[in-house]
Amino acid sequence: MCLPKRVGGPAIQSIATAIGNILCFNFGLMFGITPAHMTLYESESKTPLNVATDPAGTAWLTGYLFLSAAIGALCSGVLALRIGPKSVLLCAGLLQITGWFCIHFGYDIIHIYASRLFAGVAAGASFVVLPIFINEIAETREKAARLTFTIELWRTLGILAGFVLGFYVPYDLVNIVGCAASFVFTMTFPFVQESPHYYLRKNNIPCLEKSLRWYRGIRDIDDREKPEYLSELAEFKAELHSKDKNVGSTPMSQSYIVRLTFVSFLLTVCAKLSGVFVELNYASDFLGRTGYSTETNYVVLASAQCFGALFARILGPHLPRKLLLCLSSLLSAGAVVMLAFFKTYGSSWLLGSWTDRYLPIILLACQLAFVSFGLYPLAAVVSSEVLPTKLHDLLYSLASAFSWLLLFGMIEAFNAVKATIAPGLVLYLWVFAGASIFVGLISLPLLPETRNRRPSAVQRELGYVDDGGVAKGSAVTNGHIATHI
Repeated sequence: MCLPKRVGGPAIQSIATAIGNILCFNFGLMFGITPAHMTLYESESKTPLNVATDPAGTAWLTGYLFLSAAIGALCSGVLALRIGPKSVLLCAGLLQITGWFCIHFGYDIIHIYASRLFAGVAAGASFVVLPIFINEIAETREKAARLTFTIELWRTLGILAGFVLGFYVPYDLVNIVGCAASFVFTMTFPFVQESPHYYLRKNNIPCLEKSLRWYRGIRDIDDREKPEYLSELAEFKAELHSKDKNVGSTPMSQSYIVRLTFVSFLLTVCAKLSGVFVELNYASDFLGRTGYSTETNYVVLASAQCFGALFARILGPHLPRKLLLCLSSLLSAGAVVMLAFFKTYGSSWLLGSWTDRYLPIILLACQLAFVSFGLYPLAAVVSSEVLPTKLHDLLYSLASAFSWLLLFGMIEAFNAVKATIAPGLVLYLWVFAGASIFVGLISLPLLPETRNRRPSAVQRELGYVDDGGVAKGSAVTNGHIATHI
């Protein structure tokens, strides 16, 4: 990608991340249009399909999106190690284009299912590999955290745009917008360099140097003598030399790996179990006749998510990770608990007609905002800062796949639970609250604080030590050169 010479390394890293985030925006767009288009597919007079489908047919749309996302997440970690994160993201972009084409040219519900399958695989891969890519191109851990926080903002903006387009824009135009977004990504991302750490894994020094220069904004020959660039390049070469000499770090103990696995699954699974996607997909069921019109309710909830993600991007990198995680988790749980009590006992509280009408959507909007403010973005940020490089790609991939599968089960079980269990909606709310409370409380004693700390210090707190009792890890930790202590 040709950029002006005045554009420095941090700006280049931000631009590359923004282009990659189009994938997250596009997933949000696909998810956001689904509630409105489900009604359209069931309409005998307005359906864009040859034959209108029934509610049982459309009920699988969101489920297929999440089930295929689990498949994409499961495969993407290994693929990122083998062919590089950039290549995986490019494949995800092509799958998204295919998904939008299936909608635009589809005339049967099977084609609509196929669109969700393609889009889901792309989404599962994107949400795993994009944090990996960001951590491998960023020059510092702090810069990587700031860029990773943007993923949640782009996802929520995509959902908001999807609701607006789905409810207020003609069907064919929505597909054109989705194809256009995918086209922008596919035409620009190939000009982004592959991460230098991928070339390190492939022992390709010339391409490593080229990639490192590009991401550090070094385009003049004279700039190649900058001390910070030479120092970082020397550390890359030292890591490569240690690999060639079979000089490794102390083997990880089984207890250390188990703890890392638990941390990865805790953050990723509880983020999904917080209920964001279930509540947005079934907002009309959770709110009933309260709030505004159905369309406005969806837009209000999506807007609340965007506000939470925006504040996370602005304030999140400057707050202690554990504090942010606990606050967001417990505050979101508090809002859900209040909503559960209101749905159970609210009819006897006599709070007034205004409160009865608007309190549910206010509480639900607060919960979504708090989740987007901390719990959801921190699942990627803290996992990247806690897990060593050799485990991060695989563990985060497995945890993401498992969480998408759980989400698929919750989505598909929703109608059955609602129909067979009297307080079915309240039961779901208690599950969401329990997951948020659990991660908020368990993170205090279990998770180390990672902000502004060396990787080796974090590893020491987690129990990774050598024979002399000193935390030890590979020279490249979490995508960055680490100095051991």
